[in-house]
This record gives sequence, structure tokens and C-alpha cells, in this order.
Amino acid sequence: MTERQAVITGAGQGLGRAIALRFAAAGIKPLLVGRAESKLRAVADEIAALGIEAGIHALDLTNDAELAELGAALKGETVDMLVNCAGDWLIALAQDTSNDQLDHILRVNLRAPYIVSRTLLPNLRRSDNASIINIGSIVTALSVPTVTAYTAAKVGLKGLTGSLAAELRPERIRVVMISPGPADTPMRAAASPGIDKSTLVSPETIAAMAHAVISLPPGITTGDFTLHSMLFEPPD
Repeated sequence: MTERQAVITGAGQGLGRAIALRFAAAGIKPLLVGRAESKLRAVADEIAALGIEAGIHALDLTNDAELAELGAALKGETVDMLVNCAGDWLIALAQDTSNDQLDHILRVNLRAPYIVSRTLLPNLRRSDNASIINIGSIVTALSVPTVTAYTAAKVGLKGLTGSLAAELRPERIRVVMISPGPADTPMRAAASPGIDKSTLVSPETIAAMAHAVISLPPGITTGDFTLHSMLFEPPD
């Protein structure tokens, strides 16, 4: 059987790391994409212990030239799964959010998944059961104050997911968004110091759901969905 390959952005920590490890445990070769090469190498070492050799591609997802290099590096290869997991956050009132901050949040959380997906479409088309998974956020279903830029980006990602799913349906390439509630990741710890961890979703749970999506038979898909702790109480 030909080894399956997954490209995972934001793979140096948090959800990206957990998804890479879950896929590797299932015999899937991950290509780890992220900014910090040292973090990617640390995850690759963890994966090596599972008997899988992970690839590494360090880049800035907001840099078009570096994204083009990723496409060139994978030219002619088959990519069976793309997980757009990299993201950044901003907690600020709309009146206090600068244009530069807004542009950055949109570039990382919305523009990058668009360009990475478009860049790797030729590779995904080589697979007989291709998946694109976009990691969203529960803010697409809730109205939460002080995260207007982040919400705008994730709601945009939801729209992109649906439109791209419709566009690629004739080619049987599934496109699904998983929208977690607060998760037990470094990004959440930085945003909410001292948060009650019983209200958080573990990265491993989200990774298991991502694996369930990519394990669906060819031609079968699912709708976008949220995933959160039953102890999570949405803010007023």
C-alpha cells in the first residue's frame, strides 16, 4: 500500500502537533509546516518514535514567496490530507484594533488557508480519498466580545470551507471545518491564564475527530461541526 501523506500547518505545537501525532500513529506520513523549525523538529522526533519519518517545512504562512516554495517542494507528489491548523489570536475591542493587527489576523487565519489549499490542489487531486480540514473556532457559532478580528477571520474561513467543498465535490475532495471550543493549547493558555482546564477540549480529542473525518470512505463527507466541553459556558 502506498504511504499516505498529510500536510499539517501549525504543526509545531498545540492542535497541529496532536493531529500530526494522531495521523502518524495511524501510519500516515505528516509533513510538518510552521514558523519555528526547532519546534517542528521536536515534533518530528516524537513521530520518529512511532516509526514514521515526518517531513519538515519551516515557513511564514503570511509570505507568498515561501508558500510558493512549499508548492514547488511538493510538485508531483500526492497529498492525501491538508489540515489548515495554524492560527493566531487577538483579544481587543474593535476600537482598539489597529489596521495592522486586523490584517495580520486575517492573513494567518483566513488568507493562508485559502492560498495553501489552492497551492496544494494539484497534489490533492492525485489522491483517491483527499481531505481538506480547516480548524475553525466556536466563535463562528457564538457572538463573543473582544475578538472581532479573530471572529471575522474564522467566519470567513467557514464561508471558504463551504464554498470550496461545493466547488470540489465533483472531484470527491471533501472539505470540512472542525470548530473547537476552548482547547487546552499554548495559545489558549496565553489568552486565558488560569482558565479552568475542565472547560477545555484536549488536543487529542480534536485530533481524533480529524482522523475520523479523513478516514471516511471515498465520496463520503460530513458537515462542519463544533466540539466543546460540556462544562464550557459561553460568555454573555
